[in-house]
Amino acid sequence: MRLAVMSLTVVGLLALGAPAHATLGGKAATVDTDRARLNARMASRVAHTTFTVHEMTLDSGTVTREFVRPDGTVFAVSWQGPQRPNLKQLFGDSYFSRFQADNKARPRIRMRRALASTHGDFVVRTGGHSGAFWGFAYLPQTAPGGFPVRTLQGGAQ
Repeated sequence: MRLAVMSLTVVGLLALGAPAHATLGGKAATVDTDRARLNARMASRVAHTTFTVHEMTLDSGTVTREFVRPDGTVFAVSWQGPQRPNLKQLFGDSYFSRFQADNKARPRIRMRRALASTHGDFVVRTGGHSGAFWGFAYLPQTAPGGFPVRTLQGGAQ
C-alpha cells in the first residue's frame, strides 16, 4: 500500500514537471501554459479564416504571437520587443536544438549577425539589437495553404 502511494506521488510529480506548452508543431490547447510560463498578458486573439493568432505581451514589453491552424496546430511564432522571449519555450526542445546547432558560434569570434535556420520543415529568422529584437519561426509544410509569410515579418524592419 505504501509503495503504491509513493508510486502515484512520483508519477504525479513527473506529470507536473513535464513541459506542456504550445510549441511549434504542438497543439494550441496549451497556449495559456505559454502565457503563464512566459509571465505574459494575453493581449488579443485575432481570428482569420485559415488561422488564429494568440498574442501575448511579456513583462519586458516584448510581444509574442503564436499562429494556430483551425485543427489546433501551432505552425508559426513571432516576436518583437526590447528582449528576446524564451525561444526554447516557443520552439520546443527539438526545434530549439536545431536552431542552436545551426547558429553555434566559433570560438573567439564575436558574432554580430542575425541568427537563422533554414530547413525544408523549419525556418527561423531573427535580428535586431539591444532594446529592439524581432524574429519568427514557422513550419512551411504545416502552414495553411496560401499563408502569407510576410504576416510573420511585421517585426523585421
